[in-house]
Amino acid sequence: MNAADPSSVEPPVVDPQPRSALTDSPWFWAYLFGTAALIALFFAGGKFGPRQAQIEREYQSRTRAAQQLNGQEPSIKLSTPEQTMVTLEPLWYLLAVVTVIGWFLFWRSRRATNSSPLSSTPASSHHVDSGQ
Repeated sequence: MNAADPSSVEPPVVDPQPRSALTDSPWFWAYLFGTAALIALFFAGGKFGPRQAQIEREYQSRTRAAQQLNGQEPSIKLSTPEQTMVTLEPLWYLLAVVTVIGWFLFWRSRRATNSSPLSSTPASSHHVDSGQ
């Protein structure tokens, strides 16, 4: 074999469809941030109840005082940390749905790229635009 003979040189093996990075998918980020938000909500939830109850009691006290000034019997029950008018429940549901949908679509997109058939013309998939 002669090194100068072009027919004896084997072309390099090129992967026709390189696997994209995980972080290239927007669904990866939706899943990641949804999971992080659920974890943060879990840790912040213990502080939310007492603080929200305090805010609601301030409002309710002003309302009760106004009712008493008008000669009415106060009809508003005061909030407790376990029983507030505003809860985190809708936020839990929203974040859970975003996280599950993000995970599912991320999994489906990764599975679709793994099972896609290889191109019959590898050179066409590696077209480089010269910018001219």
